[in-house]
Amino acid sequence: MLTKTKISWLEWSEESFKKAKQQDKPILLGISAVWCHWCHVMDQTTYSDAEVARVIEENYVPIRVDRDQRPDIDKRYNMGGWPTTAFLTPDGDVLTGGTYIPPQQMLVMLAHISMVYRKEKESLKEKIREIRQQPHQVPHVECELDGEVFQSVIDGLTLHIASRFDSEYGGFGDAPKFPHSEALRLILLQHRLQGHEAALSIVEKTLTHMYRGGVYDQEEGGFFRYSTTKDWSIPHYEKMCEDNAKLLVTFLEMYQFTGEPVFKDATQGILGYVTSKLSDQQNGGFFGSQDADEVYYKHTLSERKSRTAPRIDQTLYVNWNGMMVSSFLLACVVLGESRYRDFTVKTVDLLLDKAFSQEKGISHYIVDGKSFLCGLLGDQVFMARCLLDCYQVCSDRRFLVKAESLARFMLCNLWDENSGFYDKPQNGEALGALKLRDKPLEENSVAAEVFLRLYYLTGSQRYFDVAKKTLDFFALNYQRYGVMGSVYGLAVEWFLHPMQIHVVGSKESELTNRLLEQSLKAYYPIKVVEVVDPDQNMQRLKKLGYQADGVPRAYVCFGGSCSLVEDPNKIGEHIRGKTDGNNS
Repeated sequence: MLTKTKISWLEWSEESFKKAKQQDKPILLGISAVWCHWCHVMDQTTYSDAEVARVIEENYVPIRVDRDQRPDIDKRYNMGGWPTTAFLTPDGDVLTGGTYIPPQQMLVMLAHISMVYRKEKESLKEKIREIRQQPHQVPHVECELDGEVFQSVIDGLTLHIASRFDSEYGGFGDAPKFPHSEALRLILLQHRLQGHEAALSIVEKTLTHMYRGGVYDQEEGGFFRYSTTKDWSIPHYEKMCEDNAKLLVTFLEMYQFTGEPVFKDATQGILGYVTSKLSDQQNGGFFGSQDADEVYYKHTLSERKSRTAPRIDQTLYVNWNGMMVSSFLLACVVLGESRYRDFTVKTVDLLLDKAFSQEKGISHYIVDGKSFLCGLLGDQVFMARCLLDCYQVCSDRRFLVKAESLARFMLCNLWDENSGFYDKPQNGEALGALKLRDKPLEENSVAAEVFLRLYYLTGSQRYFDVAKKTLDFFALNYQRYGVMGSVYGLAVEWFLHPMQIHVVGSKESELTNRLLEQSLKAYYPIKVVEVVDPDQNMQRLKKLGYQADGVPRAYVCFGGSCSLVEDPNKIGEHIRGKTDGNNS
């Protein structure tokens, strides 16, 4: 009787790589995710096949990592989706790979790769050496770019997004169709700044079709990850913290701008789902994801009650928590619901308590109260951004202090003086491709936003210079990211068209708080709002050049001039540019 062989998956570790080298076997690296439907299918088919398991055990060193927990590994080895199946040398260099591989095809690949590795090992090593020795060409900006160049970046992105727009169903491109939240936000901002009428209809059509389509869970609320069809009718059924955080901001901004009830309904649907399913309301924190389950989601809400709901990954990912904190704070501002602010403060306090270190920055994820994997750029920038959002909404300086602490960590450990931030700290003992560092567009774009906002809040020229160098670095190659370059466009707008609102007055004053509330409420997503209390921060007040008498009052500053506003009900008009105000 044959005993069924199980695959002895190992962790990504020095011991695993040492085993591969000692046994001189290729590594089979499997990258999966708890929410990933085809990862589960591959486990149930390919990796449950007795012959596949036997061959892997005999001829390979199998290593498995979770995509959410190890984005640094996924970034370097992903083969175009999940699951990723990557075949590596014992040193971690890629031989070949793919995504989902069915059992029979896997057997063929296993035999072929093992044979090639044994017979052509030396020539493979020589090719790898040649590749490593080739100079890595990175576009480098020799001079500082000006506003005209950056405006051309915005114009180019706007034109590209518009050219990809699906005029029938909304969204961009064909199936599969993803939300591309940043593209919608950038297009809406262009309507606000430049009066592009077509831009508003792009956002309106896309969000309406998404909300009324199958990609939105009409029963329990929240959005699925993407649509497998062009018309948004058939989703891929996993729900992600990241996607719902980004879509929440997009719908909130559209509601801010238009006041249309349909967009408010969508935001409340997301908030209801996240509050009830994807968060720890007692202790704070947003959960990572909810698994795909096509059968479950095809039932009505009353029918679902008798079924087991798809598993929720209760891991707290710091970068996604930072995104959702920012989104919930905007919900508090736009919808006037203080409970969303209270929960975000609880969440931020939890993240700082469990995952923050002055020396190591913020860690990537928290499980059972313990944090893991410190120093990744994505976690630093999204945490820093949500801390600035907390400071803006709550007027508590401790959030600004923590944001500056993360900024210092980034400058000491991730900044490249030639411009731009690396995705991880330097580590000479890192395994495989982790020895190489990358400069990702999204995280660098958010870093540029963070450092520009810190400059507007502190006046520190160092922050401005870092942000400007980061934007300069990507100005020559943003086009290769297509619609996904929109996140860079949003960062560029923080450089081109920022608005600063200084509310001068006691934090205890009701009028001060009303001025702050109305300053935050009006749509203009690239504004920095700050309460300057003369009793607590006279030095900041003097630096800004404002008087301490006759307060509370607000100064709305844009394009080199400031308007003095004393009536909270008038601030929205100034932000929208409908009145000239009293220049000071």
